[in-house]
Amino acid sequence: MQTFVSNTSENPEPSVIIWNTTRLLKWSDFKKKPDLEDAASASLAIGFESKPLIEHVVTGNKFKFKIRDMKLRAIFIPEFSWVMKNISDKNRILLLKHEQGHFDLAEEITRKARIKIIKRFQNKVFTVKGKNENEAKNDAILQVTKIRKEIESELQKEFKYQEAKYDDKTNHGLILKYQEEYNKRFEKLRK
Repeated sequence: MQTFVSNTSENPEPSVIIWNTTRLLKWSDFKKKPDLEDAASASLAIGFESKPLIEHVVTGNKFKFKIRDMKLRAIFIPEFSWVMKNISDKNRILLLKHEQGHFDLAEEITRKARIKIIKRFQNKVFTVKGKNENEAKNDAILQVTKIRKEIESELQKEFKYQEAKYDDKTNHGLILKYQEEYNKRFEKLRK
């Protein structure tokens, strides 16, 4: 038996900020020119990144693979995020906290998804097509890419749903009582 480990992640196009417990967003992270036509005071681009580590297993003339690890991360994309410049200092502080909440919400969703994905893929062996090792590796990468896209699509769908609830309940951060409830909930992510 021969084992190979491959990282199938695609090269990220824009630079991103990966959610972590100590790094909070700053207005200087919002790089895009504001959309003057938009009624919003700010807009942030949030996404999800999956980086599977696959193990190719060759047994005789049969090729298989398994996903050894699936790293999921919530990401913020500065080049697609903007803020209006004419906001009072007080409102800028409140708005930034609300925008950070969107990013925290993405992390919360990512953490829940990790548990499901581990259960779904741990020790699951996939059969691949291919007459030789290179063809088998290429098929494994195609299969894992399809899995990644499915996972990222599921995360985006859940995020859009949860994000709408967050904005509705807090009225985009303007109902301070509900915003504070979310802030306390998100603080638990940093412990």
